[in-house]
Amino acid sequence: MISNALDSLKSHIKTPPKVGIVLGSGLQRLSALLDDMKIIKYSDIPSFIDTSVDGHAGEFIIGKVNGLDVICANGRFHYYEGLTYDKVHIIIDIFDKIGCEYVITTNSSGCLESSWAPGDLMLIDSHIDMTFRDAIDVIDRKYGDEYYNTKLYQIATEAMQEMNLPLRTGTYGWTLGPTYETPAEIKLMQGLDIQAVGMSTVPEIERAHQLGMKLIGIACLTNYAVGISPNPLTHDEVVEQANKSGEQFSKLILNILNRIKTIKD
Repeated sequence: MISNALDSLKSHIKTPPKVGIVLGSGLQRLSALLDDMKIIKYSDIPSFIDTSVDGHAGEFIIGKVNGLDVICANGRFHYYEGLTYDKVHIIIDIFDKIGCEYVITTNSSGCLESSWAPGDLMLIDSHIDMTFRDAIDVIDRKYGDEYYNTKLYQIATEAMQEMNLPLRTGTYGWTLGPTYETPAEIKLMQGLDIQAVGMSTVPEIERAHQLGMKLIGIACLTNYAVGISPNPLTHDEVVEQANKSGEQFSKLILNILNRIKTIKD
């Protein structure tokens, strides 16, 4: 599967991309801003898996940002789609084998901080696996600094400050899905000092760490988590808010990419 994807991508690539970007639900606007853009749909790659979630187009997009070669995965895979764990992070494996040095992984998340606002962007500085796949005890299982590249984190912080964005940083909690969390689960996560919750991303973060890739994670906080807001939550609401935040999000990623371009190897 990976070999077929690499063959399809390499036929469109002249220079290996330096940065691989995973675009979460509703965050696809960035891809339209690339120069020399080429699109390879997952469904056109022999034996490759396709996405099954609304807001995930299911395509690789190759292009440039001010001369910097990048590849975007417009649509990711989720454990709840019935995939084995190694398939969930397959995009990171492809980024690695195609030559990417840096990874920017993004998502749409629920916000657990009532003083923050939907539409805020949060830099992920740690994560907790709340899926209970391997153990029922998650206390003291927070993973932090070694998974997130210090230089990229600094770059992202400077970019947010330059854009006058509220600097949100915190812990991301990964749940299995596809159902949203219950108020009791959110209360548990708040007790673990989790600021954002979602159904993806952590497999990608952990795989990038295994492969020695330099990574930054950014969560678009599309809604308040269940129990914080009295309104019921739907996936349509998540995608709608992500689309509204798309312009600001895209500008931040472009700012980060321009700063990555200046890093001396």
